Amino acid sequence: MSAALRVRADGAREPGPELSLVPRARSIPSPTVVLAVIYLVAVAYQWLQSRAHATPAVFADELLYSKLAQSVAAGHGFTVRGEPVFFPAPLAVLAQVPAWLFHSTPTAFAVAKALNTAIMATAVFPAYSLARRLVRPSYALLAAAATVAGPAMVYGPYLMSEALAYPVFLLALATMVRAIDRPSRRMEAAVVAVSLLAVLTRLQFIVVPISYLLAAPLAGRLCGERVRAVARSHAISLGALLGLAALPLLTGGAVLGTYLGATLLHYDVGTVLRWSGFTAALLPFVAGWLVVPGALLGLGLLAIRPRGRAEAGFALLALASIALVLLEVGLIAAGEAGRSVERYAIYLIPLATIAFFAYAERGAPWLRIYAALALFGSATAWLMEFPARAGTTFAFDTPTFSVYGQLAVWFGHANAATIFAAVPFFGGIALVVLPLRHRLVPTAVGLATIALLFLSGIPAYAGDHAMTRGTLSLRAGDPPDWLDRSGLGPADYLQLPDGPAHYGWMLETWNRSFRRAIQMGLPGYDGYASYTGAVDRDGRFLVDGRPPGAGVLIVNDFGTAIDIEGKVVARPRDGLTAYRVPASPHVRSLAKGLWFDRWGAALVRFQAWPRSHSSRGFYRVELSLPVPLNARKVTFETGGKSRDVWVAPGQKRLVRIPVDGYPVPLLSIRTDRADYVGAGTPNARLVAIRIPSISYVSGGRN
Repeated sequence: MSAALRVRADGAREPGPELSLVPRARSIPSPTVVLAVIYLVAVAYQWLQSRAHATPAVFADELLYSKLAQSVAAGHGFTVRGEPVFFPAPLAVLAQVPAWLFHSTPTAFAVAKALNTAIMATAVFPAYSLARRLVRPSYALLAAAATVAGPAMVYGPYLMSEALAYPVFLLALATMVRAIDRPSRRMEAAVVAVSLLAVLTRLQFIVVPISYLLAAPLAGRLCGERVRAVARSHAISLGALLGLAALPLLTGGAVLGTYLGATLLHYDVGTVLRWSGFTAALLPFVAGWLVVPGALLGLGLLAIRPRGRAEAGFALLALASIALVLLEVGLIAAGEAGRSVERYAIYLIPLATIAFFAYAERGAPWLRIYAALALFGSATAWLMEFPARAGTTFAFDTPTFSVYGQLAVWFGHANAATIFAAVPFFGGIALVVLPLRHRLVPTAVGLATIALLFLSGIPAYAGDHAMTRGTLSLRAGDPPDWLDRSGLGPADYLQLPDGPAHYGWMLETWNRSFRRAIQMGLPGYDGYASYTGAVDRDGRFLVDGRPPGAGVLIVNDFGTAIDIEGKVVARPRDGLTAYRVPASPHVRSLAKGLWFDRWGAALVRFQAWPRSHSSRGFYRVELSLPVPLNARKVTFETGGKSRDVWVAPGQKRLVRIPVDGYPVPLLSIRTDRADYVGAGTPNARLVAIRIPSISYVSGGRN
């Protein structure tokens, strides 16, 4: 009986299901589905990592972004401390606004981190779109995965612009390559739109439209088109972008807003080029190393022998972007930072993976040069002096140093340096041995690169977690939003000399009850709106020449002791004291150089303002020296007279210094030697003598 016939209950036959002799094809997920999975996995992993990112820690940048976002969320526009701020790249701020609609700062911070990591992971989509112009879907998917696998993703939880800038940069390049490949009025408008989007996300991205201005005409010429035809195809976009690029010059720099100071810096050409070259040498370590030789040849191949406008456009845009971004990095490092600022170049990393796959797609020509580049990289990577340059701390501005530094913490400098030399060494040998023209080898190299990027991201995240935990424990109260929780209401903050500015920034970042920033002796200490505190000859504390009004005053007394009229209502941590003060508080004394733990620096200056205007009195000073330390001489100077006192280990001395006149003369306390304490911590400092008590007694003599 035929298997294709079935017998009914009545004996009749009816057709049954046909048996196919051809095996069914396996269901292969579409690239769209795979891309969505890559995105979701990236978001989940980065979000889990962001949960251990304990606090904003990069000041005053994160303070600026978070406070602007809070101000917008509250309906006050772009203001910081009540003062309007012209911020020329507002999109990263606006992206955070939804998070700050939550009243609780810890909740808002957690939402902002999650939002930023989700935004940064969207880089997979423009990376895939850009790669698909050049390579097959499988290669494009690998390039997209590599884009969100490495140490660059550590910037996602930071309340800054990197999270949005990363996908925006790739979106701009993907749009521009498409516009070069298939020019139209619609694509010209799209180019102008993404250029504005890029610049409004990060002012550094002014290089994006400039790159297009260079690449679009040249791409047409490389493909044999006439100059006039190219000009007609891109006339609108080229004209609009030329105007955008010239805008800073036409406005005298006014559009730079908070970045106007960059135009006032001095730039040495040699130093700029050295920093640019140094950053270029660092990037392979966070780009996955294995793709770098093929990427270099891929860019050269696509620029010299393009098979179409897409290849020419990508190569020229990539080369122009690489050159201009590295030049910017050199300018920033030479003019302001004085250190490596590799984070400004992380946007270039995905271009290396795409260029590598483009090289493989073209059949991997010039294999001898490819092998030479691989061997050169493997033989020279060890020349980078990581132990001397990187140290063992998280380097926010340089992800390569962060990876190395954490490896050094875990395994020691020798082993960390060995790892950093061994990966390129053995990787270079593997690249020479593997036949890149074999259809599976580029995929294997891509997968190995993704694995290498993922593994290098682990120490980068660990360093970030350790750094932010340390910052939270050393610079913030417990809990960090203690002021909002306390019910004390709006509070002013007083920054005294020698106190870490991070105390104030952390207080302001975590607490929305922060009202005014007041500084004494530190004009414009953070560049944002602040008031000036002073003590008049009668001891009245004034803010911008007027009494501050009654309320809560939080004093950063880490490195300067103050005795001010009022009631202590909170001490959230050492070096931070909250007072409830009257409308016109009286300052009894101020001791610059006297630390929160009563250690004195090598020079302590003590000024007193007694309420009585008696012309006679004396300073009463207690000195002590712990046993492990060596004996030292302490010199007291006031009113043109001096007195020496020797203090031995374990000894306590009580010293009285008579003085005449009003205002009371300043007392200087000099110690002939000092010791370093707190080594390896942010509170490391030189201390000379302990001063458990110091005061001025009026109306009498010793």
